[in-house]
Amino acid sequence: MTKKLRRLTALALALAMALSMLTACGSTENDADVMEEEEDMTEVTDEETVTEAWLAAWGTSMQTVWSSDTIPSEATSGETVTIRQQIRPSVSGEELRFTLSNQYGSSDLVIDSMEIAMLLDPSSYEIDTDTSVTITYEGSTTITIPAGETIVTDSVEFSYSALDDIAVSMEISQMPSTITLHRASRCTNWIIAGSHVSDNDWSEASTYAMWYFLAVMDVMADPDCSAIVCLGDSLTDGASITENSFTRYTDTLMELMQADDDLSSYSIINMGVGGTPFLGTYDNSTGLGRVTRDIVNISGVKYCIVLMGVNDIGGATTDISADIIAGYESLVEQCHEAGIQVIGCTITPFNGNSYYSDLHEEIRLAVNEYIMSDDSAFDGYVDLASAVASEDDSSKMDSQYVSTWNDYLHFNATGYGLLGSTIYDYLKDFLS
Repeated sequence: MTKKLRRLTALALALAMALSMLTACGSTENDADVMEEEEDMTEVTDEETVTEAWLAAWGTSMQTVWSSDTIPSEATSGETVTIRQQIRPSVSGEELRFTLSNQYGSSDLVIDSMEIAMLLDPSSYEIDTDTSVTITYEGSTTITIPAGETIVTDSVEFSYSALDDIAVSMEISQMPSTITLHRASRCTNWIIAGSHVSDNDWSEASTYAMWYFLAVMDVMADPDCSAIVCLGDSLTDGASITENSFTRYTDTLMELMQADDDLSSYSIINMGVGGTPFLGTYDNSTGLGRVTRDIVNISGVKYCIVLMGVNDIGGATTDISADIIAGYESLVEQCHEAGIQVIGCTITPFNGNSYYSDLHEEIRLAVNEYIMSDDSAFDGYVDLASAVASEDDSSKMDSQYVSTWNDYLHFNATGYGLLGSTIYDYLKDFLS
């Protein structure tokens, strides 16, 4: 069914429902009965009017530890430690709550104390101690999260502006042997022995560039506000960028949205996981396997942007274009059932990388042709492949966008910035 036919079908159903409602309202009831029912409906509507709702303002996809991950020795010492992690919410807020995850933990996570405060500088652990606020769970300052579980904290008043840097500090007395984390924060976080939630005495701290246990931050917002989840792999996760540069494509998109009065109420949630495919069961982190947790269950989500499939293509030994397309259609179906519209992004070129072969290029072109076709399940698309391609060779990205690794797969800051601005230009029309 084409996009045009799907829209016409939806319109016909809506008209049929409207006509049936009109027929029912005009059947055998007298005016007094109608007025009484209208008053009753008004009372229900007034009672159920929603003035605020939770909206995800920041989030990341949780993962399990890989054998190649470098975990600070403090985290495995068995002693009490404090971690201080920075986040940069995409929209402003005054009341917030956190989703904390021990999804992959083999034992309980025990947080003796948790506070948030304004971070003075992304490259430093120092906080504005006057802004510190305590986070609780079910009224308690001690937060215990059983192995395999995720909890949502109590809400707390904390006023901040969009793109402010917030420090989240946790004193942990019991660290699971398997840490639930996001392994590529692209920003500096800190860990230190002892209890240091409220102070700046962190000169002995070690640094790491991951997020531990911290999954989502929600804010209370106008119910008309919406979250846009960006699902992807390392190209969404910002592989190759400089730490604390905030130059993932989603960072650029956040900045452009916040500078646009018409779009500043939309939050941007980065759910990229580097090194993962769209299909399969790889490490519980495949794109299709994360739909429920990382898209559907996100507070206030109404839109999803998908840039994923290059890792599937890079490892393919046969034509898997039909498999990727079927996966896309499954993702879109699940999102549509939850009232979420999905925007597909064409897979960017990678000639010059070890992923490249004639077969892999054929798959990429077939998948991109589907994404941009009238028969695509997506509600819209952004042609990122054309935006970054070399004028001389569309199978290769323009050299000005190639990562510092010179791998012709990932982007540098300029390239990621172009992805973000291209998506922003599309959203200006799509969301209007």
